[in-house]
Amino acid sequence: MPRLVIKKHRPMEIILAVVLLSVTISVATWILLDLSHWHFIKNQLSQNEDTNLLWDANQGLEQENKLLREQVAILARSTQIDNEAAARLQNEMQLLQDQVYTLKGELEFYEGIMSATTDSKGLNVQGLHIVTTGQERSYHFKLVLTNVAKSDKIIEVIMDMSIEGMNETGSQVLSLDQVTAGSKLNRDIKFKNFERIEGNLNFPEGFTPLRVVVDLKQKGAKKSSLKRIFEWPANTS
Repeated sequence: MPRLVIKKHRPMEIILAVVLLSVTISVATWILLDLSHWHFIKNQLSQNEDTNLLWDANQGLEQENKLLREQVAILARSTQIDNEAAARLQNEMQLLQDQVYTLKGELEFYEGIMSATTDSKGLNVQGLHIVTTGQERSYHFKLVLTNVAKSDKIIEVIMDMSIEGMNETGSQVLSLDQVTAGSKLNRDIKFKNFERIEGNLNFPEGFTPLRVVVDLKQKGAKKSSLKRIFEWPANTS
């Protein structure tokens, strides 16, 4: 027949065991949470320290970049000033060279006139000097007339000048009036031994000058007319 086992009921021991187990779990949970919390705080502090280091490094780099930019700006400005000064000097040198070239040309022109005058007699178209004005198709000319005679009598001449050249249709001859618009020259000239006539020549677009023809007509002389042809100087083309 079955046996009936009767055990002693101990409720306080069970309650105590449950309480102890709960306390143990709570303490373990608290310890684990506390460790996680301190680990989190430690990580935050470490990250903050790294962030501060990075911030300091970034500030240092920005300051260095600022100094470098300032140095580059100073060097760029210095280079610009040097370049501007070099350009000014180059322009001044070019201007002086042009002036020297022009003066040398005039000196040679007048030296040629002086040497030619010693061999000439009577009225003569002694020389024609032409230079550019710096403007397109515009030139400045100096025409020199001489009269080598024993007397100091003033002579009267009528001067005319024409320019022969080429345009897109072929040969073309321009009168003095056509090329000195706005600055007409006095054709009736009175002088004793030396006369210089100056003026500007302005050519139409497409015209290429080849030679200049100068005509003189002396009043009251047996040889009443004189013509001289000058080739257009190559250095003014």
